[in-house]
Formats: sequence, structure tokens, C-alpha cells
Amino acid sequence: MSRTALRSFIQRIHFYGGMFVGPFILVAALTGCLYAIAPTLEKVAYRDVMNVPAVEHPLSLEEQIQAAQHEHPDMPVTQVWPATTPTDSTRVLVSDPGIDESLQRTVFINPANAEVIGDYPTYSGLGEMPLRRWISSLHESFHLGKVGELYSELAASWLWVMACGGLYMWWIRRRPKNKATAKSTQQQPKRSARSKATRLHSIIGAWIFIGLLGLSATGITWSGLAGDNVNSLVERMHWKATPIETALPGASTETHEHTGHEGHEGHGGHMSGTSESASVAAEAERVLATGRAEGLTGPLRLYPPEDAHSAWQVSERWVEWRTTSDAISVDGSTGEVIDRQPFSSLPLFSKLSSWGIYLHMGIMFGLPLQIALFALGLAIAALVVLGYYMWFKRRPRFVPGSMKQFSWATTALGAVFAATVGAFLPLLGITLAAFLVLDVILMNRPTTPTRAQEPELLPTS
Repeated sequence: MSRTALRSFIQRIHFYGGMFVGPFILVAALTGCLYAIAPTLEKVAYRDVMNVPAVEHPLSLEEQIQAAQHEHPDMPVTQVWPATTPTDSTRVLVSDPGIDESLQRTVFINPANAEVIGDYPTYSGLGEMPLRRWISSLHESFHLGKVGELYSELAASWLWVMACGGLYMWWIRRRPKNKATAKSTQQQPKRSARSKATRLHSIIGAWIFIGLLGLSATGITWSGLAGDNVNSLVERMHWKATPIETALPGASTETHEHTGHEGHEGHGGHMSGTSESASVAAEAERVLATGRAEGLTGPLRLYPPEDAHSAWQVSERWVEWRTTSDAISVDGSTGEVIDRQPFSSLPLFSKLSSWGIYLHMGIMFGLPLQIALFALGLAIAALVVLGYYMWFKRRPRFVPGSMKQFSWATTALGAVFAATVGAFLPLLGITLAAFLVLDVILMNRPTTPTRAQEPELLPTS
């Protein structure tokens, strides 16, 4: 296998990926732009319920929870988000059997007078409001359900392959290889429109390479088929965080998994349903005070016990400029700490997963991160558009390269890659196998040469 054959093969695979997967990447990039700024859009759209006039003397947390319970007396409290600043509202999340099981109903309370100022179905551990959830679903599945999720998984699975292939071609052709080539390059006439587009394509791709890898990796962990494989690997390698202990002393040793550090917390909801309404309201203030005394900072989230033999859980919410999330479990009747789970003690994968996900979602560093992600999405969209422009300018030839650069050895290498990586990333493996078959057909068909030289995907200087 010659280096030229390998380079030509990677170039053709890069082309096939851009040609046929490009539309999915383009849609993911454009919806991702909207997804990136969704947290800010949410704050603006729901500012009347998320914020209240500054409160100097708030009512007790018990009274605030009771107001939510009065609003929905038949719905058990599943989470409590106490107001952190004087202008924050308190959120009480309840289990509503009338909405999708992935959602929880959030009642917004004014701490000044325990007035209910809002009532919305929300999603995930971040409490995504309806607008933000609509945008999230658009990005994840284009509102097409499980079938639609395949589009975003295909885009995420191919994004890193396209990035690595493009970087390889840019690297090996970034400068002339000898003085003769350098002199020839200096004497080249003015660049064509396609050459300029190619150069811009390569420059943008090189600059955003790390961002492409990050979006691809985090997107894969969220996907359906590949995401299941990731979860299985995490289980086998024991990379998953041990659930915090919630069993009260003398009770059953069964633990209740709800650490939420892995970054997917709340997607299925924490459906308590068995805690006494009165005890939940009465114990919340004591549990919150214990959390503060234990050093938990910033906005907190309180989970009522699942049954009479379980403890409360208190964790730091993932909000802007937070890079860790500690958690404790507390006996609500006494305020005694049952267990502690500092973020620093979690497995490395759990930490990386949380950081990656909250970066992807535009949460970790607030508006600056959201602007950067928005720009990254536009850059990815530009790469796809430039790629199609380059192909259009190469007409009438459809695929780069010629039979002289075809090698069965590279095809075999691609097949091995498709089989091994495809076992973990099914959509990548299936589509790559199809591209290999297409490549064999196109590269071995009888054709009449239209140009003397091989068209370039990337500039030589």
C-alpha cells in the first residue's frame, strides 16, 4: 500500500462522507446554533416566573412547598429548588401522571408571599422549560421521535471521522515538499474560485478541529445505538459513579441511584410518590440548612426520600460557571448526614462526561460559551456548504481520484475499520461499508479521462 494510494483513499472517503452525510451534519449544525443559545432564550422568555422582585424577608421553605402542594394536592413532590438569590423564585417539582414520563411539572413560587407565579412541564436535571425543550428536541431528533434521533447520531458518528480525515490531508499538503515544487507554487497563476474555497475549507476545519471532536464525542454519548454501547462499556469498565447511600441506619441496605453526576440526571425523572406531603414540607428547611453547613454552595437541588426508610439527597445544581457538583444524603428528621459524595471522588469518566455534556449544552461558562458554540455551529455549516461548492466546481467528474490510485489494500483496511469501529458506532460502520462498495464501483468503472490532473480537496500552500 503506497502513501499515495492511502492519501487518495482517505480523500475519497472524506468526499463520500461530505457528499452523503453532509446534509445531516448541516442540519445538526444549524439546529445546534439554536440549541447553543437556548439557555439565554429561556431566561428571556420565562423571566417573569424565574425571577421575582428582590425579597428581603422570604417565607419559610415549608410554606413555599405547601403552596405548591396546595396547587397539586395529588402529585407527590419529587424535587425542590430553593431560591438562591433575593431575585430567584423557588421551584417545586411534582410528579404529574398526565404528562410524558420524561417530564416533571414545575411550580414556581414567589418566596415573598408563597404565591404560585408559574406552572410548566419541565425536562431533565436542568429543568428545561417548554421552549428550550422544543429546541433540544429539534436538535436531537428534528421532532421525528426515535427515527429522527438517527440523523443526529449519524452526524455525530461521522463528525470525528471527517475532522480527522480533513486534518490528515491538510497536514500532508500544508507545504511544498521540495524546492522545485515551492518554485512551481510561487509561479502559479491567480487561484481559481474552487481553489480559494478549498483553502478556506481547510483553514476553517483546522481551526475548529478540537471543537469538532468534542461535539462528536459528547453527541455520541447521548445517541441511541452508540450511546447504549457507551453505557455498556462504562458498566464493564466500572467507570460509573457508585450511587450515594440513602438508606437510613437500621433500614434496608438497598441504595437508590440518583447521583446525577454523569450529566444525564433527571432524564427519567425522580418519581418519589411515597413520601408524606407534610413531612416533605416540614423537613426541607432542615435538609437545606444541613447542605449549607456541609459546604454545598450555589443553587441546590433537594430530592425527598423515596420511602420512609430513605434519606433526602442534596446536590449542587449545574449552573453557569460551575465545574463541580458535590452531593450529600441527609436524614430529614434529624438533619444527620448519611453519606457524602464530593465531585472529586468520582471516576474520571464521570467527571469528563459531566464536563463534556455541560459544555455541549452551553451551560458551563454561560453566554461566552454559548456565543462560541453558536460560532462553531456556523463554521461547521460553512464547511459543508464549501464542500458542496468545491464538488460543484469539479464537474463533470463526480469523485476525486482515478483508477491508478485505487488499491484493494486500502479498501481492505477500510473494511476492517468499518467492522471494528462499526461494532461500537453502528451507523458509522453501516454507512462506511456502503461507501466502500460505492468506491469500488466508481473507481473501477470504464471512463474517459476528463482532466489530466487529480483535483485537490485541500490546497498545497
